[in-house]
Amino acid sequence: MTSRELRFPPEGAALREVRAKVRRLAQELGAPQKTCDNLALVVDELVNNAIEHGAPYRRHSHDLTVRIALVGRQLEVEFLDPEMPREEVADLARGLAATTGGMPSLDSERGRGLFLLSVYLEGLRAEAAPQGGLRLHGAIQNR
Repeated sequence: MTSRELRFPPEGAALREVRAKVRRLAQELGAPQKTCDNLALVVDELVNNAIEHGAPYRRHSHDLTVRIALVGRQLEVEFLDPEMPREEVADLARGLAATTGGMPSLDSERGRGLFLLSVYLEGLRAEAAPQGGLRLHGAIQNR
């Protein structure tokens, strides 16, 4: 298994650079252009959500982390937000479970981003990270 890791501050100003680095890392792992672009879109959504929804609980501006690993014919993606409170992680996991059956409610303030992620990522799950915070994991086909 070959993997790459990016760490960056939870700031909107980092997004452009993060997308470019994700594309480059996916290319280094042998992904075709379409997969690189889809992965950049997924990471952009993850980071945007962490910045937007994390503002109320973020106190220390700990770096966010994205790990990308080539496993067989898939690129596995792991996203870590070390400051997300346990209750928020549980709420996110419930929201994610609600989107797997189809489109989320248009009346809900949450869920559309999760639905987008579930379109691109297989096996998407959210859980508490061992060191605290959020660990979100899924895989994208490398084709």
